[in-house]
Amino acid sequence: MKRSALFHLHKSQNAVFAEHQGWLVPSYFSVPEKELLAVQTNVGLADVSYLSKFDLQSEPQRSGWRLGSNHYLMMGEQPVHPPSGAIDVSSVYTCLCLAGPRSRDVLNKLTSLNVSDVALPNRSCGQTSVAHTYALIMRDDIGSILAFRILVSREFGESVWESIIHAGHEFHLCSFGINTLMALLN
Repeated sequence: MKRSALFHLHKSQNAVFAEHQGWLVPSYFSVPEKELLAVQTNVGLADVSYLSKFDLQSEPQRSGWRLGSNHYLMMGEQPVHPPSGAIDVSSVYTCLCLAGPRSRDVLNKLTSLNVSDVALPNRSCGQTSVAHTYALIMRDDIGSILAFRILVSREFGESVWESIIHAGHEFHLCSFGINTLMALLN
């Protein structure tokens, strides 16, 4: 069973774990209904490193994130069938999901990237620094809930997670697990 780079940190935060697509992921950190309410009304942070990630040199037929001229990142739930020539970079990145109406407020404390609706509309991305670490920020709303995916090199995953938690304290940020994420997606 695979584990994210944040496994031990989540364990120290008393996360309850479950198997999801061959990964051992946090199912929840507190009461799932409480986590769901926190994300819907304030802001929450989840580890979604289990998502498959592929680097491409040509535009994918399915949705992908344009990183530059002829450079794309395709990301999704298993099974993902990448195009020919794609490079699997799933183990390279820690992927976090920052979601909720106050998620933009949290990001504004950690990056100089303009994450307004005009500058970073849904399904767009930017390359920047988050908590002094190179990152990709992808706007990926969950229904009507504002959401960002933040990719950082796995060795910086814990420090970025902790920086986001610290920055989100004043906005009542809540760690959330796969149970809450699946409830948001449905």
